[in-house]
Amino acid sequence: MLWNIDINLVNWCLLFLFSMALPRFINGMVRTKAIYTVSSRNVVSHEPWKPGPYPKTEEERLAAAKKYGLLPEEYEPYPDDGLGYGDYPKLPDIGQDHKSEYYPWDCAEHNRNFGEIMHVNSDKWGSDKANPNADENARFPAWQKLLALFGTVFGLGGLMLTGDYWCKTYRPYMPKQWPQEGVKYYTYSDKYF
Repeated sequence: MLWNIDINLVNWCLLFLFSMALPRFINGMVRTKAIYTVSSRNVVSHEPWKPGPYPKTEEERLAAAKKYGLLPEEYEPYPDDGLGYGDYPKLPDIGQDHKSEYYPWDCAEHNRNFGEIMHVNSDKWGSDKANPNADENARFPAWQKLLALFGTVFGLGGLMLTGDYWCKTYRPYMPKQWPQEGVKYYTYSDKYF
């Protein structure tokens, strides 16, 4: 009697459970496959932007200019001095603070556009770092700043030495009292001792 269960009811229950679990199972398999596929085959690579060898022929020079999106007359690589810059273009020294803040930059906090070639020293130049154009924006030239510094230091030092020489400012004190015979060094009476 216990085994007289309607087989159709069992089939419907199994079909219902399977239909609920199958999409989750397939979704999990697809995600796992997709993650492995992306991580093994479609990895983001910086190979296209890595500098190649120094261009020795005109064809290599034109290919490097095209690679960096520059006109052939604008493209000039760094000299081949062994530092490893290769075919990377030699860009003018313009810091972030020297660029216009009113231009509609793609990345306004760094004053640069998407896909723009970065300078070799761009990691040293930023709004919170050094500026290669600091002398162009300076209010005073460097020699005037240096002269003002030394003038202030030596001027105040000279005033202090002169004042110390001419105006002695120290607290007055009595001469040192060394013990001597027959000299009384206390003011209380002898009758208590």
